[in-house]
Amino acid sequence: MRTFSLYSLKGLAVLVPLLLGGAAYAQTCPAPKPMTFQVESQIKRDILGFTQGLEVHGDKLFESTGLIAGDTRLTTIDPRSGKVSVLTNFGKSFFGEGLTILHDQIYQLSWKEHAAFVYDLDGKLVRRMQNPHEGWGLANDGTNLIFTDGGDQLYFANPANFQIIRSVPVRVGNTPLEAMNELERVDGKIYSNVFLTWTIVRIEPRTGCVEAVAQLNSLWDRMSDEEHRHIGTDSNFVLNGIAYDAARKLFYVTGKDWMTIFAGHFVDSK
Repeated sequence: MRTFSLYSLKGLAVLVPLLLGGAAYAQTCPAPKPMTFQVESQIKRDILGFTQGLEVHGDKLFESTGLIAGDTRLTTIDPRSGKVSVLTNFGKSFFGEGLTILHDQIYQLSWKEHAAFVYDLDGKLVRRMQNPHEGWGLANDGTNLIFTDGGDQLYFANPANFQIIRSVPVRVGNTPLEAMNELERVDGKIYSNVFLTWTIVRIEPRTGCVEAVAQLNSLWDRMSDEEHRHIGTDSNFVLNGIAYDAARKLFYVTGKDWMTIFAGHFVDSK
């Protein structure tokens, strides 16, 4: 996925309007509410991965990784032990991006190869589809795929052929929100990482309005000195990865090549 140099300025530009509050916005969308992420537990994974997509299915986390600090892979992670199992290693053949699971099939995007791949739950390729855009984040609403391409749009695509059905511009007030990265749909809302920041937003997909914003800088304080040193070795090792266990009503968040996956809850501030 994108390197730091490509989007550093754009990422910083996104943070400014998010943090200014309602006074900075026109009335296109209501000013977003603050929310916090309350950590319940931490998982130490035994094999690192440059996390691009993360999703809960059954009792496992499914993950898509990118090429930085490793290969493009499909993996599963046991949230109880942190054990990582590799379903498929694609090496350097493409740059893996967002992942979602719909009707017991894994969908994975590539970054610049304009490809969307479909696999069975064992990681065996079922088919490949053409994506007219770059591939960033990926989720689904139970019927359609939802993806981003680094711009300010949420795209809705047919899972049978990746034909784009519609798109929705995403805004904070009247400011377009670009660089939406890993996605997760929960209770009808879209949660998204904002690339190169510690920010996760909650979006109403019907209107494109950002309803709530969480700053997750406090996760840094929960990491070990070893993880601090590791993350500090590469500016690409940023927050990225949101998954939701509907049965337990539990979120998982992590970052690219992070040692830790944090489990907890997003709570709207009063």
